[in-house]
Amino acid sequence: MVAVTADVQHMFHCFVVRKEDHRNYLRFLWHKDNDLQKNLVEYRMRVHVFGNSPSPAVATLGLRKAAQASEQEFGSHVTSFVTRDFYVDDGLTSCPTKEEAVKLMKDTQQALAKYGNLRLHKFASNCAEVMSAFHASDLASNLKDLDLECDSKPLQRSLGLSWDVNTDNFLFQLSSENKPITRRGILSTINSLYDPLGFLAPVIIQGKLLLRKIVSETVDWDQPLTDETADEWKSWRDTLIAIETLRIPRTYVPYLSKTTTKELHVFSDASEKAIAAVAYLRTTDSSGEPNIGFILGKAKVAPTSGHTIPRLELSAAVLAVEITQTIMDNLDLHIDTVKFYTDSKVVLGYISNETRRFFIYVANRVEKIRKFSSPSQWNYVPTNRNPADSGTRSVPAHEIHSSEWLLGPKQLLSSEQKEF
Repeated sequence: MVAVTADVQHMFHCFVVRKEDHRNYLRFLWHKDNDLQKNLVEYRMRVHVFGNSPSPAVATLGLRKAAQASEQEFGSHVTSFVTRDFYVDDGLTSCPTKEEAVKLMKDTQQALAKYGNLRLHKFASNCAEVMSAFHASDLASNLKDLDLECDSKPLQRSLGLSWDVNTDNFLFQLSSENKPITRRGILSTINSLYDPLGFLAPVIIQGKLLLRKIVSETVDWDQPLTDETADEWKSWRDTLIAIETLRIPRTYVPYLSKTTTKELHVFSDASEKAIAAVAYLRTTDSSGEPNIGFILGKAKVAPTSGHTIPRLELSAAVLAVEITQTIMDNLDLHIDTVKFYTDSKVVLGYISNETRRFFIYVANRVEKIRKFSSPSQWNYVPTNRNPADSGTRSVPAHEIHSSEWLLGPKQLLSSEQKEF
């Protein structure tokens, strides 16, 4: 699969605020003629500005309107790309072939220029031939002066993720800033680990559990931690350097477009400390050879008290259903089968029960699970074969690359795929 990213130049400034509408809300003071020695005068912005709450929504609407207006001339593939694969001014998509990728980007670039006066540029791709199809001025800034066929391409960043276009892998880069060992500094460090897909969830959950421990000790935001807690924090923080060696393939499985079946397998688990859910794509090719790929995972800190393990397992099952809905809404693939797994027979009993009335806590969660899944989709998996277990008990950073959380359960790689 050929991946491409692009950006709309100065997107907010491309949309004018009409004089009779809201320019008075965009007043500001600045020195006359941009001379700091002159008096302050009052100005009004004629265009939408960064930092103004409505700007992203207005710009996104304008971008989509331009794509829709171009549909008759440039086709529905442009509208689909702009509508589904843009986040404000960043577009990210993948195509089966380089020819399709070039056509989509060229058509979108021309459509937005003609119908929206918008410039699509900063193209980057894992395929050098795709980038060669565009003028150097249209490429990402750190690619313009390179020999695309020979030179190694620098890392690309999009929506907070680092992407190595040479190897087509995602990777993580840690902040080198030394932050104080306080509640505020720890929260800042944990939040700096941007991981929207949950690759590192079993690693990050340990930091979140430590933060909860600090909060329970009623430590002020900038008060130094006790020696014991500080040592525990340093021990975990120092292991994070191993994350920088992690390489995660961008594609779920090899040759996705040539697969014959696609299945979604979602696992959930809970412990006294955390709940977790993780989803994998299992595909088979024409020869029956299976492949699996990590799609999405989440781990959450469990409530400190008042919940039994079965109730936490039920909450984890709800989380599994929620991430499945996210995947089905956003993954542009036809999924043949969806299966859920839990290592709690109590939860399976809750889900399959047709007659018994439950307490409100259980009833509400069972209702949500049954709304988005059927009892026949739920299966039992032993704890030692449940990859979601890693998200509830944490995994050291240096072991995450070989964990079942990322690699998926070996049972799914069996061509016969027997029951767990």
